Amino acid sequence: MLRSLWSGVNGMQAHQIALDIESNNIANVNTTGFKYSRASFVDMLSQVKLIATAPYKNGLAGQNDFSVGLGVGVDATTKIFSQGNLQNTDVKTDLAIQGDGFFVISPDRGVNRNYTRSGEFLFDAEGNLVTTGGYVVQGWVRDPKDMGTKGSETDMLKIDSTKPLQNIRIDPGMVMPARASTRVAMRANLNAGRHAEQVANAFMLDSSSKTPSDGVKPQYDSSTNLTQVAEDIGALYNEDGDAFLLNEGQGVWVSYKNASMKKAIVASKGSNTLELNGTKISFTNDSAVTRTSSLSAAQNAINAVKDKTGVEAYIDNGQLRLENKNNLEGDEHIKNIVVTGKGTGAFANFAKGDQDITAFRYRYTKGIEADSSIGQFKTTDQLRALMQHDANIVKDPNMKKNYKDSTASVAVTLNKYGMFEITNKDNGNDKKENLSIFVTNYASDKVTKNVLFGKTMGALNTASLIEGGVSTSTSKLTHAMHASSIDLVDSLGTKHTMRLEFYKSGGSEWKFRVIVPEPAEIVGSSPERPNVFEEGVLHFNKNGSLAGMNPPVLQFDPKNGSDAPQRITLSLGTAGGFDGITSVDKISETYAIEQNGYQAGDLMDVRFNNEGALLGAFSNGKTLALAQVALASFANDAGLQAVGGSVFSQTGNSGQASIGAAGTGRRGNVSGSKLESSNVDLSRSLTNLIVVQRGFQANSKAVTTSDQILNTLLNLKQ
Repeated sequence: MLRSLWSGVNGMQAHQIALDIESNNIANVNTTGFKYSRASFVDMLSQVKLIATAPYKNGLAGQNDFSVGLGVGVDATTKIFSQGNLQNTDVKTDLAIQGDGFFVISPDRGVNRNYTRSGEFLFDAEGNLVTTGGYVVQGWVRDPKDMGTKGSETDMLKIDSTKPLQNIRIDPGMVMPARASTRVAMRANLNAGRHAEQVANAFMLDSSSKTPSDGVKPQYDSSTNLTQVAEDIGALYNEDGDAFLLNEGQGVWVSYKNASMKKAIVASKGSNTLELNGTKISFTNDSAVTRTSSLSAAQNAINAVKDKTGVEAYIDNGQLRLENKNNLEGDEHIKNIVVTGKGTGAFANFAKGDQDITAFRYRYTKGIEADSSIGQFKTTDQLRALMQHDANIVKDPNMKKNYKDSTASVAVTLNKYGMFEITNKDNGNDKKENLSIFVTNYASDKVTKNVLFGKTMGALNTASLIEGGVSTSTSKLTHAMHASSIDLVDSLGTKHTMRLEFYKSGGSEWKFRVIVPEPAEIVGSSPERPNVFEEGVLHFNKNGSLAGMNPPVLQFDPKNGSDAPQRITLSLGTAGGFDGITSVDKISETYAIEQNGYQAGDLMDVRFNNEGALLGAFSNGKTLALAQVALASFANDAGLQAVGGSVFSQTGNSGQASIGAAGTGRRGNVSGSKLESSNVDLSRSLTNLIVVQRGFQANSKAVTTSDQILNTLLNLKQ
């Protein structure tokens, strides 16, 4: 039998297989994740007539073998796992692999495993993530007990891929439980400039010394439920938002009544001297020559230095009446009426020490302790107490030795509008003791006047503060303030609006209060107002960065049956940094405020991210990683066995599956809402089809030629 005949037959058979393979490639040109195959042609065993010989040293040269080939065969069909193009889809559960790897799927809910490059996934009626062929996708699923109630926002988007593989099943009725707030973070600026755009009235103060405030811990008056919060006046502002910026010793005079003194003048022709408010006054009078009485001469001498003493003299029923309206600005030498040197001659009735004190000097100090005996003040409460004490002494000198706040008939308060208010109450006797209030700036050689503070306090001025009549008040005293609000969430998912109010309390210090709606409470607040915490304080460095704060943690009790107390960490920035609250000369504003709690939510939608995590979007606005698909890689992808439906199974020549998360090891990345197209190249496949067809035709020609030769042999015996 001719060998060429069988070689032609083998060639036709091999090219038929190649034709089948190429036709299958073309048929799957639109199959998702399909990998084309190729036929591996090999020549068949040759018939050796003579073997090859080596050259002889002194004889014939080497000769090649003499062998005749016996045809061709296909010893394998090889899958080509080149990357297919990624196509965008509108399906949120579609997934495509870019790089090496296979999705892990199971036909029997995890007992056995198969593999595919087709990420055309969907959910069945039970919430299983499956392929179009019904295989359940394998991966890692979030523990239902860990539904985002702990950990950071980043943790909520991660799945533990070190656990054993399991079926990916998502309950369609899934509910994310509420997460109680544990942290409030804020980025803001508190204006450190001389002018504040946002101001609020200074805190109210009543007229009772029973509830004084030390400026550190707020006190409460149980009878009026009035919060007693003393503030550093040096840190306050006027009603237009301009800072007082009081320096040491700056302040005001407050006159509660005109100072007055009446004395008889002694007839004298000689030298007459008097020292009044530290100014020496003298005149020489000879009535026989000048025809001026001693009374008139004395009046003229005193009035001549009125701009130095503030005292003006009048003649009243034959006596000299002195009066100081206390309306000049300056130091102690122009206020009140004080005989500082014994009078002589016509002034013989003036004894050293005679005085009428109705104006009082109030000076600001930055020191920790203010001395009330010399009229020093630092806080609003100290100034209020000084004014109330002195006004009552002026009205009733008998109170000087035994002043009692409970019997005071002149009340000084800081009202709800931030104004010092003076009320001259009726003390019940028949005498009407009216007051006249006049405020001027204090100034000396060493201390300049503070115009803003003087103008604000000067609104008290009134010619007659009638006993039992209307009150008089200053202009508004304000503090720079800024406020922000945020909703806290308790363990039941109930929202509670927390308000943070900041107000400037010193040069580089701001205090803050935290308010929650009743009946909620803040642990550590006062029994009278348990929903208000008022002892927060912020200190800033000279460059405006945060130096420190207290307290860093609050405990919040919602009082509604939820877990309590909740620890709320106040994350307002790091010491020395600008990552939280700052205080620079810039408008007060909140850039960002956030907390980490949220309400319960229903599962609304799902989608894959680029790490293969299945993300669930909930009705509370939160996103949670519910599961993550697993990828498998093999030492030899071409060794996998195709079982149909774009599914492969592991074989001995593929190696064991190495399973892990996308983007790790040799595993590629994944893309959501995308599918991998078939890697069949039609132009190549059609070209190969032509080549295979011609190869088949050529081999068939070898068969027909061999047949003709056989026919010739048969015809030889005819």
